[in-house]
Amino acid sequence: MDISGIINESLRYIEANPEVAGLIIGLWAFLETALFFGLIIPAEKVLILGSILAAKGYISPLNFVFSVSLGTFLGYTVSYLFGFYLGEPAVRKFLSSLKLNGENYERVKRFVIEKGEITLLFGRFIAVVRSLLPVIIGAFKMPFLPFLLWNFIGAVLWAVFYLFLGGLIGKIISIIITHKFLGAVVAAGIVFIYYLWRRYGKDKISIWKA
Repeated sequence: MDISGIINESLRYIEANPEVAGLIIGLWAFLETALFFGLIIPAEKVLILGSILAAKGYISPLNFVFSVSLGTFLGYTVSYLFGFYLGEPAVRKFLSSLKLNGENYERVKRFVIEKGEITLLFGRFIAVVRSLLPVIIGAFKMPFLPFLLWNFIGAVLWAVFYLFLGGLIGKIISIIITHKFLGAVVAAGIVFIYYLWRRYGKDKISIWKA
């Protein structure tokens, strides 16, 4: 079974067994942020479904926030330790062995140098940055205790963001069901905006500029 199949099975299991949803969602949040798994594992699908279920009351919102926060906090901590003990030269060599784009490494490195600890608050919201950021911060030997503090705050922000995202998506679905034409227009607009961002916007983010 490929990654997509595993994710789809997880989604079905969460819907059928909401009592263990927190454990599964936390595991996927960990995989999304631990080492470089996030580059190949699109765990956002699981997190978004979990947030929708939380917004609808099938899962406790507190349980969702706790599970996602803990999962991503542990994922970032493992990644930090990996980078810390390997050091920057070994990390670069390791990334090259995985055939990862060297430009992405340099961009995230510049991001860390320019923004410092604040990258741990907002780096999770950018896909490639999310996967490379904690490893690079570890390779730069950021002190462990400040890392834990900023990592904790960033993890909670990320979890709360997904919780609100699920509530928004749930409301949109309700609009589509209740007001079919208006809902279709809203849904089409959101899809179009997302397409524009994917097509043009992501290359204009300042951290990707030289």
